[in-house]
Amino acid sequence: MNISAKTAFIILAVVVFIGEFSKDPENAPGRPIIVKKDPSYPPLAAIKPEGVGKIGPGSGGDAELVIEEEPRMRRAQYSGTAFSIDDRGLWVTARHVTHNCDRLMLARPFKRPLAVKALVEHDQADVSIIQTDGGYAALGVDVSAPDYNQDGFHFGFPRGQPGEVYSKLIGRRTMKTVGAESYKETVYVWAEKIRVPDSDETLGGISGGPILNKTGKVVGIHVAGSVRRGRSFSSLPNHINELLIKNRVSLPGEEYPVDISKLNPGDFSTVGSELRDSLTVAQVICRVD
Repeated sequence: MNISAKTAFIILAVVVFIGEFSKDPENAPGRPIIVKKDPSYPPLAAIKPEGVGKIGPGSGGDAELVIEEEPRMRRAQYSGTAFSIDDRGLWVTARHVTHNCDRLMLARPFKRPLAVKALVEHDQADVSIIQTDGGYAALGVDVSAPDYNQDGFHFGFPRGQPGEVYSKLIGRRTMKTVGAESYKETVYVWAEKIRVPDSDETLGGISGGPILNKTGKVVGIHVAGSVRRGRSFSSLPNHINELLIKNRVSLPGEEYPVDISKLNPGDFSTVGSELRDSLTVAQVICRVD
């Protein structure tokens, strides 16, 4: 009998505690996961995009979003999401997922976790690249300017469980990180439309996960969210290229064949399951001694 990765992670969650890790400004990291029966929530209110056409580069006049990054607790475990950009073992995740961890690994159902052998963190953006021995099919990255109101498909492990979000790109902000770390960066703002599974809880654990456009390319790295306002925030994909260039790494160009016919509000959850089953999208575990 074949058991999918999605089922496996549900089983693992019952027997192994995985602390929630998020950069949600309304939820402290490391809090225990509270599992509830998913009720049916009303659809999120429509939010109009803040412009038309292409979204240009950030400017000093952008509204500021303040995020507090709390210090790690000793002898604790946190989780996030990573996605493959090279089947030889290169992955992208959020910097706040990897920062100040004593051990990092990628979870694999019914297999030994993949230990992280190397790590580089962007010094001015919430983006990290990690390296493992061996990898899985990679996602392509689109660094061109996105369009207001374009679709976004977020995939990962919110609250330590498989899940996804469908959203619309509505604008741009300056995200100021304070606390354990301090830096500013331009981020995209996404208005959430659909969550799978349906929930009004934090998306903690999806941090570092990819946001795909309708052509199956990565157009953002999920780094923060506001539960009450139904908004998510993403680091820009060009930061991935900046890290690759700085470390003199080139990618082979082979990409996972995302079924773009399923990248729509009705079927996108199927794509999430396929990405997790293939380990193109994986759960990151951070352990602190």
